[in-house]
Amino acid sequence: MSLNIAYIARGKLHLKVNGTPVQVIDSEFGRALQERVLQSQRRNAWKSQGLIESFVSTRGLRKLNQTEDATPQVAFTNLCRSAEGKLFYALEAGEVGGIFSLDQASLSEQRLFHTSDFTVRHLDLHSQQPLLACAISHRTGAVNIATMPIQGSRPFEITEGDSVDLAPHWVAGAARVLVYQSAGIGRDRNGYIRDQAPFTIEKLDLDRQQITTLLADPQFDLLGPQLTSDGTLYYIRRPYRPLHRRSGLLRTLLDIVMMPLWFLYAIFQWINFFTLRYTGKPLMTAGQPQPMDVKQMMVWGNLIDAEQAARRNRFGEADAPALVPRSWQLVRQRPAQQPEVLSEGVLAFDLAADGTLVYANGSAVYCLPPSGVAERLVVDHLIEQVTIL
Repeated sequence: MSLNIAYIARGKLHLKVNGTPVQVIDSEFGRALQERVLQSQRRNAWKSQGLIESFVSTRGLRKLNQTEDATPQVAFTNLCRSAEGKLFYALEAGEVGGIFSLDQASLSEQRLFHTSDFTVRHLDLHSQQPLLACAISHRTGAVNIATMPIQGSRPFEITEGDSVDLAPHWVAGAARVLVYQSAGIGRDRNGYIRDQAPFTIEKLDLDRQQITTLLADPQFDLLGPQLTSDGTLYYIRRPYRPLHRRSGLLRTLLDIVMMPLWFLYAIFQWINFFTLRYTGKPLMTAGQPQPMDVKQMMVWGNLIDAEQAARRNRFGEADAPALVPRSWQLVRQRPAQQPEVLSEGVLAFDLAADGTLVYANGSAVYCLPPSGVAERLVVDHLIEQVTIL
């Protein structure tokens, strides 16, 4: 099947259209930001020379000067399609992030909004209005749903509270109604997050200013919901795990034994922080970002190591093993019916208007048409998100 898709893998945007090979897209904004940071580091490196010499040996300084200049890594984090041949995506480059659009014909990039105050994730464009929905992540750990006109004004938050609200998606055929996943968070007396409730699926009617819980299960996280005009709900279901579990006696003894090593490692990281902050260069070349050897990715709050996951899960095709367990299930739930598992080992999916599904297991993208026979579209490494164009 020839289906046009876009996906994010290893922080890069990939397009596969009209049966042609996969094309990797770079960000003009990201390249320009990297160049500005690099120039600034080279201009200001001399200011911290005395401070660095106080902490680092002569050999360490020699190695530091031989290290390549560090620049912020540019990462595409989320994307969504539009009906006008454009692709909208969220981009992060160091401490700066924003929302951008890409013309699929000319591959020209337009910046809609950028900031260093918060992180933008999980974009979705309304099918009938020039309105984007997204998730705004604050440094406190709270995440709220926001909307933003595509003309590029600042996102306006429409949910609030001590919760993690993610993955907003406009409901097909509705005026201004969206579904999203939500989980409450619990803090200790110092304000640190200690636990998080299971993700539930909520429906928000902006015109009525009404929130309704569509689905909740204390045993499962319900992720990435999409609701069709006939009331059919699609989502990913995975077992719920608390953030912090009780430590046993063996774990406590191991922590005591390892404490001196952790203390020494903390001192090294403290010195490394100053060298990286004032010169843009780490003490060790192993501390530099290695974009060509990425083996980990963050998916729905889980840090996934590709090699370990492939060995642990041991299912899927030999050249495209699933990076999440079978318990991560793509589910369809029709009105007044029981949930139906469509596939296992799924970490991302998208739904077309005709009912066609595309989904990813971390190593490959598959198409599941209404006929129900899945077909593999592409194989890649560390696929985080996929959307139909």
